[in-house]
Amino acid sequence: MNVLDKFINNFDSKFFKTLSEPVRMEILKYLMLNGRSDIGTIAKNMPQDRSVVSRHLNLMYEAGILNCEKETRHVYYEINGNAFIGKLENITRQIRQCMAKCCPSCFK
Repeated sequence: MNVLDKFINNFDSKFFKTLSEPVRMEILKYLMLNGRSDIGTIAKNMPQDRSVVSRHLNLMYEAGILNCEKETRHVYYEINGNAFIGKLENITRQIRQCMAKCCPSCFK
């Protein structure tokens, strides 16, 4: 398998699709600025209804961007920093490998 095929096979489209939605980026920004928060608190700071925010949070959790923890009646979300950074580093590494093959002059 060549480098480009490996890159395409390992590309995490769910991760990037999740990040491409403006509402999810606002949620990510909120959590970066405020840290671990419950759904109610996050929803109070978003223009969308709580149910819409909850769906976005679940998608972000499924994509590995957020951690989720239930305490009593509250569900708390926080950024899964290690996974988030790991995914970005992995894609960057794979892009570098592809570029080194197709555009070696870029790395002189």
